[in-house]
Amino acid sequence: MKTWNLLNAGKIGTAAVMTAAVVSCEASAEAAGGFLTEVPAGDWSYTAVNELIAAKAVPDYAVTIPEGRVLSRLEMAMIVDSAMKNQANMSDVQQEKLNQLNSEYYYDIKKLTLLNRLDNLDNAQMDKLNDSQSGETLTAEEKAGLKKAAALADKLSVSGYARIRNDHYLKDTGRTTRANMIHIAVNSTYKVNDNWAAHADIGYRNSFSGFDETKSLTPNENQTGLTVDGYVTGKFPKLGLEAKVGKWNEWNIYGWGMDIDCDFSGIQLVQGKKKFKTFFTAGQMDLWDDAMGGTRTQEKVTSLRFFYPFDAKNDINFGVSYSSAMASRYQDPDQGRVFYYYTHAHHKFDNNWGVRAGIINSNAKRDPNNTVAGTKTKKPGHWLQLDYKGAKLDKTNSYGVTLTYRYEPALSWPTVTDWCGLNEKFVRLGFSYVPYKNILLDTFYTWGREIDTGARSDLYRFQAQFFF
Repeated sequence: MKTWNLLNAGKIGTAAVMTAAVVSCEASAEAAGGFLTEVPAGDWSYTAVNELIAAKAVPDYAVTIPEGRVLSRLEMAMIVDSAMKNQANMSDVQQEKLNQLNSEYYYDIKKLTLLNRLDNLDNAQMDKLNDSQSGETLTAEEKAGLKKAAALADKLSVSGYARIRNDHYLKDTGRTTRANMIHIAVNSTYKVNDNWAAHADIGYRNSFSGFDETKSLTPNENQTGLTVDGYVTGKFPKLGLEAKVGKWNEWNIYGWGMDIDCDFSGIQLVQGKKKFKTFFTAGQMDLWDDAMGGTRTQEKVTSLRFFYPFDAKNDINFGVSYSSAMASRYQDPDQGRVFYYYTHAHHKFDNNWGVRAGIINSNAKRDPNNTVAGTKTKKPGHWLQLDYKGAKLDKTNSYGVTLTYRYEPALSWPTVTDWCGLNEKFVRLGFSYVPYKNILLDTFYTWGREIDTGARSDLYRFQAQFFF
């Protein structure tokens, strides 16, 4: 097995400071975990590196990682770094797999390289590295301060994005602006210990179309204001259990069987030491019932979801949820809660093509006090999405194309998802492109129709996002 030298005691201070510098410059890569954070059991990285090791494509690594063994990001970066130095002997398929690993652990490898360079410096060179600009050696107090700063930088990570969005509807009644706004988000994570972290997500929205200067902690896309979310995440390794508690924005392509975008307050538990995962979610969420004709501002939800990736190309997601009935969905508010059940599958044909499909239904009753409710379809909702390639933030000139079909009856669908209107069906063609690293341009056009009336509801978007 590959062996790695440890830094000697005289080099630890500078190594920590230099590592802190890398952490602060590349904070976006650390938002999901620090340099020594464990790679969760069942993560795709294990399968990918084991395929390379089994093919003898990784120098000095002859034995694959045993199933169930958990590695840190540092250890995984060491394996990927070793493989990167052996690309000349790899097949095209192996190189593609390695490129995916390199994208995932790019910043971890940079830190690893820096630490190795420091490990090779002799003491005289290290003394020079510690000299200040005036040529004087740092005092003991200054060194102590730098060590504290390095320790904080290793625990604190910051990431975020700035977004410019322009959305417009084309309806039978004419053209209207859906959203014309900027959105800036700063998400910070403080690592309390190896198992627990505290998170604070702060966002600012400013509308160019509504010019509603209402200062709000829940501004919509045509309002101006701040959003503040706080939550903690933790894990119990021996139980194979992870927890998330507090208030956060839930944006999840697997969600309740389809894309879901909502502000959620409550608890989420994830259990599973290996590939099969069980998700339990309980709390309340904002699904904009009051903004679309209903009266509720927070909907209660209890959800049980299961996820299983068969291999690197196939996975399935299925489950049930139990959430508040909503008048805007033509559901009977007196029913209390509606029971939903769904399944969602994903398949990758190769490195370029992939497909997703899902179906969902509910036991929702029609609102007897709404005469329109009796005319609305009550059938299972379903969707199909075809993907080609995919825009990668760390790869200039990468791009992706998606073709999506959605059929979302209001009585069967718990949320307005993926910018699909209420009780609508649509076909959407989308395109995304990365002109420079961490800059994403995306656009789509949607041919939408109300399911029961056939009313036109086309939507098109132009958006630019800058990640940091």
